[in-house]
Amino acid sequence: MAFRSTHIRWIVFGLAIFMSLPFLPAPFSGLYLWGSPFIMFNSAASGKSLAWLHLFGLATLVAVIFKRRWICRYACPTGVICDLSSSARGKRRKDWKFPINRYLAVFAITLALFNIPVLMVIDPFNLFFMGFEGFRTGFGLHAIFKLSGIVFLIVFSLLLPHAWCKSVCPLGGMQLLFNDLKKRLTQPKNPEASHGDRRTFLAGLAGILGGLLIPRLMPGRDDPQIRPPFALPEDELNMTCTRCGNCSSACPTNIIFQSLDVKKPERLLTPVVSFLDSYCLPECNECGKACPSGAIQQFVSEDKKHHVMGIARIQLERCYHQDGRECNQCRNYCRYNAIEMKKTALSHIGLPNVVKEKCVGCGACQVVCPPRVIEIVPPS
Repeated sequence: MAFRSTHIRWIVFGLAIFMSLPFLPAPFSGLYLWGSPFIMFNSAASGKSLAWLHLFGLATLVAVIFKRRWICRYACPTGVICDLSSSARGKRRKDWKFPINRYLAVFAITLALFNIPVLMVIDPFNLFFMGFEGFRTGFGLHAIFKLSGIVFLIVFSLLLPHAWCKSVCPLGGMQLLFNDLKKRLTQPKNPEASHGDRRTFLAGLAGILGGLLIPRLMPGRDDPQIRPPFALPEDELNMTCTRCGNCSSACPTNIIFQSLDVKKPERLLTPVVSFLDSYCLPECNECGKACPSGAIQQFVSEDKKHHVMGIARIQLERCYHQDGRECNQCRNYCRYNAIEMKKTALSHIGLPNVVKEKCVGCGACQVVCPPRVIEIVPPS
C-alpha cells in the first residue's frame, strides 16, 4: 500500500494528541506549537523573545514555500478535526464565497508590529492544544473556556463545510501569502492580482488603525496581578499570551494558574501566580522555556534575583514575635536575604522587616509563615 499524505496527517494528529496530554515535560509538551510560523511571525513582529525552538516554525515555513499549504496537507491537527466535521454533513454545500484568510494574516502581523499580537490565540495549533487543557491541569472552568475554541470550529465546519481551512484560518492565509510571494518572484506579474493587492493593502491599513486605537481602548491598570517571572507588562501580556497554558503545566510547584476574572475579559485565561501552597523556586525557569509567544520572556535562573514579581507585606501585629515566641521561618527560608530581624523597644527578639531592595516576591516566606501573616502583593 502506498504511503499517502493522509497517512502522514493521521500520524501527526496522533503525535499532536500525545504532546497535548500531560506525559512530557516542558518544552516538549505542546512542542508542535513552536512549529506554527503564524505564532513565530507574531512573536517576532511584536519584538518578543525568540527561542531556538522557533526554528521548527522556520522549518515549516521553508516547507510551505516549496509545497503549497504544506502545513494544511500534512501537519495541522485542527485541520483533521475540521475535515471530519465537514464530512459529517454528508452532501457538501457550496464553498464559502468570502476568503479572508490572507487578509486576516496581514491584519494580525500588522497588529503585532504595534506590539498587539492578540490574534495568536486563534492559531489552529494553539486552539487544538487548548482543547486538551482539562487533561493537563484539571477539568475546571478554565478548561471549558479553552475547549470552546475547538467546539466552535466543529460547529462552524458542520454549518459551512471546509470554510475554516480554505477561507478563514490565518495560518492558512500566511501560507498562501508566501506562496503568492514565490509566484511574484518566479513568474511574470499577473495583472489580475491587482484586486488582491488592494485588499491586502486595506488589511494592512486596518491593522495600522487597530494598532493605533486598541491601546487607547484598553482599560487602566487599576487591579494589578502577580504574574510569572519575566512576564510582560500587564497590557502587553494580555495581548501577547496565547492562553495555551504551557506555563501552568510546566511549573514544578504549581503556582501558576489561569485567570478566570470575567470582570476583566482582557486578562481571561492569562497566567497569574498564587502562593497559597508553594513558591517560585530560585533555580527554576521552566515557564520561560515553555512559552511559545514571548508573553513570558526567556530567562536564566540567575536573573531572578534582579526581577521583582511582587513584594512581601507582613502584618506585624499578628506575628509570633509580638507574643515573645521565637520564629525565624521567614528569614531562614528567604534565599534572597530579604528579611532581617529588627529589634524594637517592644521586642527584644526583634520583628521581621522586609528589605525591599532585595525582595523579589518569590513567595517562600508567605508559604512557611506559621501564623500566615505574610502576603505577597503586586509591585507598585
